[in-house]
Amino acid sequence: MGNCWCKWEPTIYKNPKSESPKEQERERREGSKLPSNPEEVEDLRGGDSAANPLIAFTFEELKIITANFRQDRVLGGGGFGNVYKGFIPEDLREDLQIQPLPLPVAVKVHDGDNSYQGHREWLAEVIFLGQLSHPNLVKLIGYCCQDDHRVLIYEYMPRGSVENNLFSKKTRQNDE
Repeated sequence: MGNCWCKWEPTIYKNPKSESPKEQERERREGSKLPSNPEEVEDLRGGDSAANPLIAFTFEELKIITANFRQDRVLGGGGFGNVYKGFIPEDLREDLQIQPLPLPVAVKVHDGDNSYQGHREWLAEVIFLGQLSHPNLVKLIGYCCQDDHRVLIYEYMPRGSVENNLFSKKTRQNDE
């Protein structure tokens, strides 16, 4: 019998809601700067951006895609903000390398919470979902990081949200 030794340091989870405003401000000053434009986002994504490129949209382009964020295009909402159905038109931009166009998309708009934590959560989605590509996952197509706008653009799933498909009473009745 032998002994196995390893150096283990526990990870401490800090709930940002329980921190005082002074602690949050100190963390903001001492922490890394959050990106404020697409070039900085791509720098943070590192080498993953070439393997799975994301499109950096302008907010004006998103207005075109969502028909100016019309209320009849709202698919749902949550803690992050509203999700709109949109279409990327053929004439939006010449350099778009996605097919087929017009492409239906889901546009997830950050709710305007300009907190440090809100920006970090948005950035985490861009970095991590931008790395993933799997037939069973909704693909992240692009993002918008312009002024205070933080938006994610996903492929559109025509049969509703995963949550509704997994947990709705109608689906469960059909399965029985």
